[in-house]
Amino acid sequence: MADTADEIELCQNIGPHELVEVKSKAVVKFSAVQVPANFNRLQCNTNLNLPPSNWLTTSDNSGLHQALYQSPGFASFSIAHMFPDCVGEVDVVTDAENIKRLLKLPYTSKSAVSMIVHKVGNTLLLDEFDIQKYLLRKADDDWKWLRTFILEQILAYGEKNHSFCLKDKSRAALQTKNLLSKFLYYSLQQSGGEATEQEAQHTRPALPIIGPVLPEPKIEENVPDPKSSHVFNRNVLWTFEDIRMLIGTDMPIFGGPNRPCISLRLRDMAKPINVLTGIDYWLDNLMCNVPEVVMCYHLDGIVQKYEIIKTEDLPYLENSQFSPQVVRNVAQNILAFLKANATKAGHTYWLFKGRNDDVVKLYDLTTLCQKDADAHRCDEKQENPFTVPVAMLLYTVARNMKSTATQITPKMAGNIKALLDNCIKLLPKEKYPQIVTSSHYILSDLHVPAGIDPKAPKFDNSDFDSDTQSVYEGDEDEDLGSDDDFNLNDVQHDLNKSVEHSSNVAVKHICDTLKELNLDVTNGKRQPRTPSPLQAGTEDRCRMSLEHISAGIACLKFFNSNEEKFIKESEMRAKDEEKQRILHEEQHPNMAKPFKPIPLPYESLSKKSLNDEMLIQKNCDVETESENEKNLKNLNAKRQNGKEIKDARSEANQAQNLAPANDMRIATKFNMQLFGSWNVHLKLLLLEKACLTYATYAEHYYVEQKYGSCLKAIYMACRCQQVVMKYMSGIVSQKSCLLGRAGDCFFQMAKNWDNIDIYIEQFNEESEIAQNINNELVKELNGDDLIELITPLANVEHLMIASCKCYENAIECITNDEITTDEDAKSELLRRLGNVRNELGLKYMYWAQEEYSKQMSTKSDIPKDESDHPEHNQSKEIQTEKDDKKQVEKPEEPIYMKLAMKSYDCLIRGISAFIEVQDNVNLAFLYCNMGRFMRFRAHLYLPEENIDFVRKQKLFYNEAFVNYEKAKDVLGSRKSSAELWDLVNWELSTATFTLAKQLQDFSTADEATRIELEKEVLDLLQKSLKLCDLDHPGSRQILYTYRSGLIHKRIASFHYSQLRNSCTDSSTIPKATLQLCKHHYERAADILDSLREASDYLVVQLERISLQEFLTEISSTTMQKIKHLQTALSLLLKSKVIFEYALNINNATESNTPNDELCKHMVLFESRLQNTLKTLIKLLLNGKDPKKLVDLYKKMYMTTLKSKCSANGDNMSVEQSAQHFSELLQRLNEMEKSHKSNANEKL
Repeated sequence: MADTADEIELCQNIGPHELVEVKSKAVVKFSAVQVPANFNRLQCNTNLNLPPSNWLTTSDNSGLHQALYQSPGFASFSIAHMFPDCVGEVDVVTDAENIKRLLKLPYTSKSAVSMIVHKVGNTLLLDEFDIQKYLLRKADDDWKWLRTFILEQILAYGEKNHSFCLKDKSRAALQTKNLLSKFLYYSLQQSGGEATEQEAQHTRPALPIIGPVLPEPKIEENVPDPKSSHVFNRNVLWTFEDIRMLIGTDMPIFGGPNRPCISLRLRDMAKPINVLTGIDYWLDNLMCNVPEVVMCYHLDGIVQKYEIIKTEDLPYLENSQFSPQVVRNVAQNILAFLKANATKAGHTYWLFKGRNDDVVKLYDLTTLCQKDADAHRCDEKQENPFTVPVAMLLYTVARNMKSTATQITPKMAGNIKALLDNCIKLLPKEKYPQIVTSSHYILSDLHVPAGIDPKAPKFDNSDFDSDTQSVYEGDEDEDLGSDDDFNLNDVQHDLNKSVEHSSNVAVKHICDTLKELNLDVTNGKRQPRTPSPLQAGTEDRCRMSLEHISAGIACLKFFNSNEEKFIKESEMRAKDEEKQRILHEEQHPNMAKPFKPIPLPYESLSKKSLNDEMLIQKNCDVETESENEKNLKNLNAKRQNGKEIKDARSEANQAQNLAPANDMRIATKFNMQLFGSWNVHLKLLLLEKACLTYATYAEHYYVEQKYGSCLKAIYMACRCQQVVMKYMSGIVSQKSCLLGRAGDCFFQMAKNWDNIDIYIEQFNEESEIAQNINNELVKELNGDDLIELITPLANVEHLMIASCKCYENAIECITNDEITTDEDAKSELLRRLGNVRNELGLKYMYWAQEEYSKQMSTKSDIPKDESDHPEHNQSKEIQTEKDDKKQVEKPEEPIYMKLAMKSYDCLIRGISAFIEVQDNVNLAFLYCNMGRFMRFRAHLYLPEENIDFVRKQKLFYNEAFVNYEKAKDVLGSRKSSAELWDLVNWELSTATFTLAKQLQDFSTADEATRIELEKEVLDLLQKSLKLCDLDHPGSRQILYTYRSGLIHKRIASFHYSQLRNSCTDSSTIPKATLQLCKHHYERAADILDSLREASDYLVVQLERISLQEFLTEISSTTMQKIKHLQTALSLLLKSKVIFEYALNINNATESNTPNDELCKHMVLFESRLQNTLKTLIKLLLNGKDPKKLVDLYKKMYMTTLKSKCSANGDNMSVEQSAQHFSELLQRLNEMEKSHKSNANEKL
């Protein structure tokens, strides 16, 4: 009979009440019965005493049998293992019956409570603990310590009343249970076609796993009682007010067309509903989110009528009224009581209350067991049976959190660490080496995650964690404040309204305990129990990771005994199965049946394609990829500053998240055929993690400039990589990246030579952790060591050659890799190799220059220009190294020549490296340094050479010009690299100007080649002038300006020399040459005047005066001579600023030391001034003097003579001479000015 709205009457026994909102939400996490059973309403007078036809026959589909007759046992462990992602996010995991039993405590003093409580993070696991079943009915040797405690301490006071009996097993109770069973089966309407769909949902879909494949605990280790394998009909995530609970319930749920979700209850009309029954019905409906309950009333098993009651009306039934607010407060306070007292993770607590007891007590059974163990009264058979399941649950929850989280925050990492630390403490590593080793691996991965970039590890150290709920209590201290006191008072006040329940001491005891706890909190005595977030620096993380790796490796020795035992058991099971198979075949021979066709050997095409896919998958398993493949590629050297080569390597990419289906790393792929056992698999995981950790350690040390420790870490990572490659030859080796960073370390040691002793001491240090890991590596490698691992020595040349060797070996590893060739990594290594080759070439050049200077110092001084010394990072040379070189070198070939050849070889090899990678910027730098080498080589004297070697110098300078031009051609334009372009341009300008000076000053060419040489000098000077970059501001702009002034001076001097050599009178003088000479002198004077260069400016003025004197000599008329001399006098009088510059410079430097060259030029200046005045006086006396200048010149001449007489002669300093000439010229200018003003007045 179908249910309809008018067939089932509404209950009329609901008292008046106000609407009280109860916050309750139930989400079904798993259901063995997906569809509610179809409700079959029974007809009136149906006899429930008679069993229905379907009684106990449809239990697999409806779930009624296990709901009525199966005991859940320690169900919380099974539920927690089914939903490890919920552990830590919920407050309680338990059976629904345990929740109801606790919440009904305030309403009865006769109920008994016996529960086992465990704390896993912030979640409490509650299980019913039947004393009779697990203690009193077992053998005397089982749990003897607990049995003794219960008999002596607990049951001694209530043994007569059997206060330890939890369940009513009387005959009336059994009859009531059978009657309910028959009623439910009667109410079950049979329907076909749903069994397949329901059975298909019995398995819970697996959670997405991110990370390595790790061993799982055995099924018998997950629960304290392996014989109990109860699976609830539903697992529900129930939120009651602010309490979240993961519960298991077997309550049958029915439904029909009009009422899709109802619960059925059978009630005896002769007995009224009491408060406990009402609470029971109400909580069941809330837990399963059932909106209505249908009550079937009977008399002696005969159905009388049906009534329907809404769930929200259940608290207000007549004679069974209760306050939902009180139940809520009781739930909150009991939960707070348990969390306040059950605080130790991994400990087993017993919550006990006898039937007539007034107090609920909580005992720490773990402490009792430990006391008996310390007293040697507790053997293996008597130990705490909950220790291993709790530890396994801690491991499962932590592994699940680690594997399923897309991002692990510091708070979550701290929680996982606390879970695994407790797991390791609880489990003996001798018995459970797989789980302990796996825990250590997870902890190491927690500190150094697999996805980090060793070069730039990014650890989340933020203080605030908003997205992830902690598995531990976050703000429990704040939650137990004044609001809880108010709620506790409300609970007690509401209970006092009822006379029947006003004396409930159990709840009073809980309230008093919480009040005391609150007082402790307010007084600041309570210590926080929340694990601290995992916030640590790179060095601390790497250290902790290596500690766990070392501890995990130490557990590997315990695998053998356990594996041998497992293999023996497997062999025994295989033999038994084989015997049973043979026996079955003998008893049931395979004979042909007359009506059954014999199958032919036919194979479908789809099966063949499936085999091909399996073969491809097997090959993919062999070609597994290490977790460090994309992380260790980032081990690149940093760019060098200043004069070093700019390292153009690009920033490495961060590790990408690979899809789980395509992830073939060791960490995520466990192949039993490949590894053979968990021992090898976990060992490879640990060593792979050690490789990544040491690589990260190395990067950290490299940044901290601890290059000795960095090199040590790299060598350990190389050995770990070698062991992994021994087992997994198909993975991509990272040795090239490690050797590349080793080359960087050697190079940095050579650069920071002053700290070499510290670096060598760091390299020789060895901790106990590193010793343990290294022992395992040596055992695996059978004593084979890596040949290319070079020990650092206190020798600059050795360090830099070792650096080159490491780079070359790294490049060779990439080239010889048969699986894949990383061209980008090879290019980076070639760049760094070229960098070190360049630096080593500059070192050799510097050492050659020092050796050359020592040998030449005893012979003669060789003039050197401003560009003879190459710009490079100079380092202190070791004297012992030079002495050794002197002993082994042949006497006919100087040491400096050998060093020069080594420098040339290094630079050539550096150029070839950058040509291969097409690095134009660094290639231009190498060409620039090769130009420097050629300039340096041009100034080296060979023993058989003569002093006059200008022509040979030209050959080397031409090679330098070629290299500089190559550098500019490679760059293309200044836009590509302005700084480098300016450097090359400066070097080329310097080389051109230097060669021009050499040819102009030290040329001994004969007359036949003089004209050609002069033309070459002029071309060089003009080219050098064009290379002076005056348009772009920068540090060299002043130098360019000064050099342009010198070049103008030299060009003018060159033209002046041509005039003196080719002209004999004024008629033959070339006007263009004279004009160029004057122009360049004027440009030089203006430039040097702007730079306040007193010495060079004075030389220019003297040459300009000399030019006027030369013109005076070759002039034919007196007027021309007077004109040229007056021009010379004008230049002399305008030179006052020169001496002011000299005076200011000397005052600024506070130096009174004489400058011989400047003093000589000042004396020459004075003589030219007097000679000019004297010659003008003679010419004017002999000729016409319309302006009456002869008197002026006489006065000037007399002034110069007096000034000379009053001076101190040659003993005057530069400052005194400058002061003297400045005052003299001041007087002369005033005399000239006065003369002009008088002449104008006369006119």
